[in-house]
Amino acid sequence: MRISSSVLGLRVLEVVLGGLFFYAGLQKVLNPYEFAEAVLAYRLLPESLVGVAAAGLPWLEIAAGLCLGAGLKRRSCLLLLAGLVAGFLIVILITMARGLTIDCGCGLFFERQVGMGAVLEDAVLLIWAAGLYWWELLRSEKCGPGSIAPAGP
Repeated sequence: MRISSSVLGLRVLEVVLGGLFFYAGLQKVLNPYEFAEAVLAYRLLPESLVGVAAAGLPWLEIAAGLCLGAGLKRRSCLLLLAGLVAGFLIVILITMARGLTIDCGCGLFFERQVGMGAVLEDAVLLIWAAGLYWWELLRSEKCGPGSIAPAGP
């Protein structure tokens, strides 16, 4: 079976995106107290839920990143990652509107403040994940489930 260069290029984009989320989640798991402090600083969750969010979110990022990188359940992983990033983006925008100056706890850069840099980063990640999800949907409609290359000779 022949794989087109565009399919290969898009697959590389999925692997890189999965690697970024794996890395971001791993940074949070390796620094649980710092991440919990970052979640608490947003002042959006009751203190009783901060630990749950700080413990669960990184593992979602790690699992989705690993599965996406390995090519498992790609559409599900992309949808989950796009949803996470959309949520993060909303939280950052709310925090900026409230005038809070806090560490974003983003995972890629722990010492970065909430601001336009974090908004831009999340916007790029959201477009990246949503674009790949859209490509996966189109490809599955053309090729059928489980297919790796466009149908045809």
